[in-house]
Formats: sequence, C-alpha cells, structure tokens
Amino acid sequence: MTAVDPVTGPSRHLDAIGRTVDVGGVRLWCAEEGEGPPLLLLAGFTAGHNVYELVWPLLRAQHRVITMEPRGLGLSDCPDPADSAYGVDMWATDLASFIDEYVGEPVRIWAQGFSTYLAIRLAAVRPDLVTAMVTYTDVWAQDPAKDYASIWKVYRTIVENFGTTGAGSRMLAMLFDVPSPPWFYPWEQVNVERILHPETVAATVGHCLTEADVRADLAAVGAPVMVLQGDGDWSDDTGTEDRSLALMQAQLPHCEVCVLPDVHPGYVLIQSPRECVRAVTEFFERTERVTPEGLRV
Repeated sequence: MTAVDPVTGPSRHLDAIGRTVDVGGVRLWCAEEGEGPPLLLLAGFTAGHNVYELVWPLLRAQHRVITMEPRGLGLSDCPDPADSAYGVDMWATDLASFIDEYVGEPVRIWAQGFSTYLAIRLAAVRPDLVTAMVTYTDVWAQDPAKDYASIWKVYRTIVENFGTTGAGSRMLAMLFDVPSPPWFYPWEQVNVERILHPETVAATVGHCLTEADVRADLAAVGAPVMVLQGDGDWSDDTGTEDRSLALMQAQLPHCEVCVLPDVHPGYVLIQSPRECVRAVTEFFERTERVTPEGLRV
C-alpha cells in the first residue's frame, strides 16, 4: 500500500506519472501502470483520482491499472458549460472513446461515488467494453438516503462565495463529517483545489448531486456487478432505506453486495483500503470466467 505521511497523507504518485491524452478531440488526464487485465478506476468528488493512491500499488501488481479524470475536472479539458452540455451521456461517451482509443480492449471497472453513474451508463450502452464492475450505490441523485440536494445547496454556496481554493477548499473538504485519519482533511483540501474548477462545478458536481439518474440503465447491464460500501449511515436517520441499493439488487439478479463493517458507506477506500482491495480482487477472480449472461464457461 502507498506510504502515508501522518500529516500530509498519501503520496501523490498518480499526479507524478499522469499525462493528458487526446480522445476524440478532448484532452483527458490519465495515469497507468502495471501489466495484466486492464482495470479502470473511476473516482467521485472531491478527491478525484487521488482516492485510489492508497490501493494503487496493490492493484498494479496484478493489473494494467488505469485511472482518468472526466471532462470538466482536474487537468482534463474543461469547456465552458454554456458551450458544451455536461452530463452522464457526455461522460459515458468520453469514457467509451477513452477505452476504445486509449485502452484498446474491454476493461474491468471499479467506480467510486458519482462515477457509478458513468460506469452504469457505459455498461448499459456499451456492454462490449465492460467485463466486470465494482460500483457504489449512486443510481439516482434524489435517493432520500443521501439527500444530495441539501448537500448541493451548501456546496454551491461555498463555491459561489469562496471558490475552490483557500477558504473554499477547506470548507468543502470539511463538508462531510467522516471518521477518518488525521491527515484526511488537509489532504482532501489539496484534492479539492486540484480537481474542482469554479466555472464547471455546477455542471459537474451540481449535475451529479441533483440531476443524474441511471435507474433505467440497470436492466441493460449484463456484466457481473459487485456493490462495495460500508455499513455506516449517511445521517442519524438510521431508518432511511438505501433505495439505490434495493433498486440495484432488484434489477441485477447477478449483483453481489460486499459491506465492510464499521466504515462510512462512501469512504471505504479511505478507511479500509486493504479490505477493499481484497474484496475487489476476489470478485474479479470469481467472475473472470463468467459471461455477461452469468454462465460459467
């Protein structure tokens, strides 16, 4: 696992090896290491690709491990939202082009947070590109268990008044009250400054917190799927059902669920990185010889 400084957090190895590539006329930031079956890591907000720093060395020992930043974030192209409509369709199209043109073969996907929307849409519309998928339960933005609309009101107010650097990045990093190591908030502040842009934050974060909806895509997903999350609650309302998870289980009969104990539902990679890698690796090994229809060959 990546060495972690007790003050500054994980190393920024991915930033050091990353580069931008032209995909269909769009420059997308990506990083790649290792050999083996391609594993594409897709992250949410606000840590972006940095959230995979803790598990990258363990994964690259067995995979050609790749990560990328969607359009509008980090060092990827950030066209003006007034000139380019952002949304899950656009990101999934970019992702398909990235796999076709850069990766060159079907991939395993591990999607964290809001990138679950992208992964599910991609698996539904381009099943030829996804061999297996680990996701989180972001299926539609208005899932009451998450109350993203309320989060966005606070998020938007911070960005409009303080931006995404300095005081703005500090407040955004502290927005989620997550039991975490002491280095987490200073590290997350730097992530916010590097990943988010004030001019695209409404089109990226805002869209995913208020509009994104891939419920209709679930039935079209043929690849094996595992949901990975912690057993903690999003809020003190312990009676709120995770309807996104219930939908995934109803629509995906082949869906597995791995719940890690004593962990926030959305921050498993920060709190239990080794356990995450173990669960993901075992899932991919089990499904390596499973067809999209779920039949062993």
